[in-house]
Amino acid sequence: MGSNTSKVAAGTEQQQVYTPRTQIDFSQSLVSQLDSSKESDYVTKQNAEKFIEKKVSQRLSNLEVETLKKFESTLDSSLLSDDGNDVVNGVSSSSLNNQIESLNKKLTLFDQLELRKLEKYGGAKSKSDRTNGNGDVSIKAKLTECLLANKGKPLNCYEEMEEFKKLVMG
Repeated sequence: MGSNTSKVAAGTEQQQVYTPRTQIDFSQSLVSQLDSSKESDYVTKQNAEKFIEKKVSQRLSNLEVETLKKFESTLDSSLLSDDGNDVVNGVSSSSLNNQIESLNKKLTLFDQLELRKLEKYGGAKSKSDRTNGNGDVSIKAKLTECLLANKGKPLNCYEEMEEFKKLVMG
């Protein structure tokens, strides 16, 4: 193994000719056409690769078009239409729009209520409510502002509550 090289040395290239067992006759025009052909194996290989690339790109573009059509049809069938006839699981787009509008109205009313509370409790109407006799801001105003600023977190206003308790109890 390995004592004989599998490659032929550069100077000792030999041309091998195979002779068929039966007589094959080619016309002179065919032989001359094959001899004068400018296409080599390399050119033939490149042409075959170009042909394959062209077919693959055509197939990919066809698949892309088919996929887009399927996607659009699926999307169209899954969307709710504006009319009341299209009902999926008891939900239509018009009923959803009505629910959204009612929720928006409720949110607007809630915001108005919060503003009224702020005006009523947050801002003092007179100077005597905002300040005590010394000109300092009153404990009541401080506590109100703290509670409004820390909505849902009354423990953040513990110190103000203790001061208010001392003032009321004492």
